[in-house]
Amino acid sequence: MARKVQNKSSSKMKFSELAAQWLLSISCGLKESTLAHYHYTLERYLLPVFGGDTLAALNEQRLEQGILQVISAKNGRHKPLGASSSRECLTMLRRICKYAAHLHLMRTVEVFVKLPQMESNQTKPFSDQEQAALRNFVLAAPTPRKVGLLLQMQLGLRIGEVCGLQWGDFDFKAGTMTVRRTVSRIYCGVGCTKIVVQTPKTKSSGREIPIPHDLVILLRKMRGSASPDTWFLSSSTERPVEPRCYRKSIQSYLRRAGVRRVHPHALRHTFATTCLQNGCDIKTLSEILGHADANVTLKRYVHSDMKRKRTEMQRIFSAVWKKGPEKLHTPA
Repeated sequence: MARKVQNKSSSKMKFSELAAQWLLSISCGLKESTLAHYHYTLERYLLPVFGGDTLAALNEQRLEQGILQVISAKNGRHKPLGASSSRECLTMLRRICKYAAHLHLMRTVEVFVKLPQMESNQTKPFSDQEQAALRNFVLAAPTPRKVGLLLQMQLGLRIGEVCGLQWGDFDFKAGTMTVRRTVSRIYCGVGCTKIVVQTPKTKSSGREIPIPHDLVILLRKMRGSASPDTWFLSSSTERPVEPRCYRKSIQSYLRRAGVRRVHPHALRHTFATTCLQNGCDIKTLSEILGHADANVTLKRYVHSDMKRKRTEMQRIFSAVWKKGPEKLHTPA
């Protein structure tokens, strides 16, 4: 039986007020960047559709029609949402409604809609030839910004992690690098953003990574007299390079190196693929990438190309054919 609202005036409470109360209730446990993203999602997508509704009006029909309106962008405020953004909006709407039911502000509701399908458009990792071309381009005239490409392609760093590196994060004696921070630009109100430097994405994202010997030699030569608190990319102690600016540099470097101009994440994808194809175990790779769960690594990066598929099929079934016809069939 549906639970009745305890406070009579709560039925007049608007969704915008409820959303603000929910956000405040979870804010203490969130990073600044995550909280800013929640604010953006609410203000950009959910509040224009649901903001003026009272809680009394939020039944299943209204919620399902409304979230479909958010996804299809019928109000014209944004482009139709893809699979990831649609799922994020639906999840947030469900959480807010669950919070309201927990406080007895409205009855428990279930929101079911068919979301857009996830498109399979993963960027192909760089080939051996492309990796060689990019490496040769960097080594011809190395700078911190150019070497940042190798930190993504040979250490698996995220672009925000490269931007967050300081020279003190490198231990040349031990041949390791420690990921301690990340840089990102976050939403802080309509038309406003700001740069934040914070701890890595998750607890497991803060990690120590062994550096290949040749890369250690290159980095040691580049450091010179830079202090430990000097930002690696900017060569300044004042402020780091932000990811948005560094992405533009990366696109220029890819063009000048004569390789495909793709999203910078393709460099990290290339690292994971290279490790897997050379026999690196999933657990080790997961820890180097900073994933909280090895299943994330499997889901995102374990993709065989046609060459690998052909090799495996030949390896598995060549032994079968060598057995001869008489051994291929068993008596009925």
